[in-house]
Amino acid sequence: MDSIPINTNTMSILNILKQKKIITEESKGLFILKDCLLYEQFTGKTYTYRLVNYMNGKQEYLFHRKKQIDRSSYREIALKIAVSDLFGSDYSRTGLAMIEYIFNKVFTNFGYVLRQEQVNLSKHMYQVMTNGKISMSDIPVGLGKTHAYLVAAIVFKMFHAKSKMKPIIISTSSIELQKAIIKDYIPDISKMLLAYGIIERPVTCIMRKGKDNYLCERRLKDYVESLDPDKKIMSEYVALTKLMNSDGIDLDEIEGISGYDRRKICVNLNNCLTCSIQSNCRYQKHMKKAKKSGHDLQICNHNYFLADVIRKRRGLSGLFPDYDKVVIDEAHKLRDAANQMYGTSISQSEIIKILKKAMPKNDDSTMKKILMNLCNEGIIYSNKFFDELICQIPKELQEEETEKYKTFITQRARVLLSQVTTNLEEIHRAINDRDRKLASDVRRLLRNMKVFNRCHIIYWLEMPYSKGQTILASVPITLSQELGEDLWLNDKSYILTSGTIAVEGDFKYIKNELGMNRIPMTKLQEISKDSPFNFKENCLLYISENTIYPDYDNQQYIDGLIDEIENLIRMSNGHALVLFTSYKPLRLVYQGLANRISEIPLYQMTRGRSDILDEFKASGNGVLFATGSMWEGVNIPGDILSHLIIVKLPFPIPDPFNDYERTCYKTADDYVKEVLVPQMLIKLRQGAGRLIRNETDSGVISILDSRASTKGKYHNDVIKALPKCRLGKEHCEINAFLKQKKPHSFFE
Repeated sequence: MDSIPINTNTMSILNILKQKKIITEESKGLFILKDCLLYEQFTGKTYTYRLVNYMNGKQEYLFHRKKQIDRSSYREIALKIAVSDLFGSDYSRTGLAMIEYIFNKVFTNFGYVLRQEQVNLSKHMYQVMTNGKISMSDIPVGLGKTHAYLVAAIVFKMFHAKSKMKPIIISTSSIELQKAIIKDYIPDISKMLLAYGIIERPVTCIMRKGKDNYLCERRLKDYVESLDPDKKIMSEYVALTKLMNSDGIDLDEIEGISGYDRRKICVNLNNCLTCSIQSNCRYQKHMKKAKKSGHDLQICNHNYFLADVIRKRRGLSGLFPDYDKVVIDEAHKLRDAANQMYGTSISQSEIIKILKKAMPKNDDSTMKKILMNLCNEGIIYSNKFFDELICQIPKELQEEETEKYKTFITQRARVLLSQVTTNLEEIHRAINDRDRKLASDVRRLLRNMKVFNRCHIIYWLEMPYSKGQTILASVPITLSQELGEDLWLNDKSYILTSGTIAVEGDFKYIKNELGMNRIPMTKLQEISKDSPFNFKENCLLYISENTIYPDYDNQQYIDGLIDEIENLIRMSNGHALVLFTSYKPLRLVYQGLANRISEIPLYQMTRGRSDILDEFKASGNGVLFATGSMWEGVNIPGDILSHLIIVKLPFPIPDPFNDYERTCYKTADDYVKEVLVPQMLIKLRQGAGRLIRNETDSGVISILDSRASTKGKYHNDVIKALPKCRLGKEHCEINAFLKQKKPHSFFE
């Protein structure tokens, strides 16, 4: 009996029973025991106590008293309730039945809309966890996959005692989703399940992040003591001093701290080894708490999850307690995270920083003069090395919207890299005994630099045009194979889900990217769901027949594009997001239209401009010209976004990955079919997903690429990839459709 909790939080269940007139308005709830509520009624002379099973509405009289009972008698009464025929009479006895009950009864009583496809998805995920399998699910916006996997996870832990002490890992790409799970989803679900007596305590979860997201008390103290209040921005100084007297640990939750200050006070594990306050450190206490196995769920991003995987691969201790169930949401971003975590990079700014730090404070002695010369030479050779790499970038890539710039490590570059390496090795020998942290940084940098003398890597440049900030990065050619061996060929259960990991229900492309081809067919399950939104009724798809083959260097193409986009903007009176694949055409089209359209506010997205989205949302009927991050993960509610204009099919921009992948296929056509087209369609779906975000949204998707037109090569692929919408052929159909769907004020 001690294992059945007495829940005195009866208000939610009590109100539901009163609304259904199962009990009277005067009834007072005392406590919930599993699926039963004990309630009290005062007749004027005595207090009557009855039991009601809130799942089926059945009741029975228990006893009456002249005086009210108090809490001290609850345990004794609970023992009597436990032998009642009502107790547990309609309680779900299997995990699948419990999931049905939670969605059908519990959530709906709290105002949630029942979607049977969501229930089926949650049951599928539960079965995957139960059977130790791997699931790939392509789930559109609006079906509720987050609730589906959270309920599946909670119910799994309820019905599998052996797994109660093991957390379920939930990995996502965006910090926004992680925060929503921690602060919104889990507390809300816990409240509802507690109210119905389904769980005995709130679901516990904890956010896991990299060390640079957390405060180091020692570094904070040293940094604040080094500051001159008269030279520091006052608001930042106040925030730092206030932090010294708080118990804050997560830097993402602390306001007023600049990015520069954050780098000065975040945790650096090299300092932890010799820290005098290690035993009382906030960060160390947080990590001990996080690593305990008592949390039901551990929430992290893909990089952190893969860091745990890589540590275990190397024979090191893991970041998480022992686990065997993993949910990977936003799974289409897992490969990008793997590129970072399995890859190697050397940063121009980091090399210069380390060399400057190694410089002696004065150069009186012969040894210090030698060290000074080594550092100065290293800086010169390093800058020449990166300049040589930047010179090798093909000219056609300089205007493209890419993060990975193709380059070549020429013989001259190898000589320069070798010289920097030699200088660092000599510096390391000179400072090894004096500065442990600096010596550790030099050793790590040397290990990374030596990678670029190996074969079997794919390498590229990042930020080549940000002075002094260039990064040379690489991943092993065998990345997919390594990822497959580290993740899928074990006894763990994985649920990979996203709105865009399949092309027409086919997961072939993403499975190849993630090294999933060796998973036995009996272990892997695939599931695709249709959107719950009525696209046929609420969305019009217009594919232009007026544009020529896309070529940004062709002025005729640019002029035609400007004419077409102007007409489309006027048909919807603004309210538009115009998506490009690179900045060059964005800039040309924006400049061309800024002189033609004055009555509708136009906004141009530029690199580093973070406030432009807020301005667009507040504009009423503005038009945002954007690229890059605006293709996915952006939610723009209401009528402000009612017209999505996709200028060009988002084929991947050439980069070293493409170059290597092309060599793995017999013909160029095979490569296009198996890799480039799936990549394009997945990103197209991501972009199209910006428009319809709920049941009441309506709008138009316009595609201006001639390759998607009725005579274009990819017309059928595009039609099949997008939700089934009405099709429009003329500009006037856009105007007519929106006038039918929108209020009169939309066109004012």
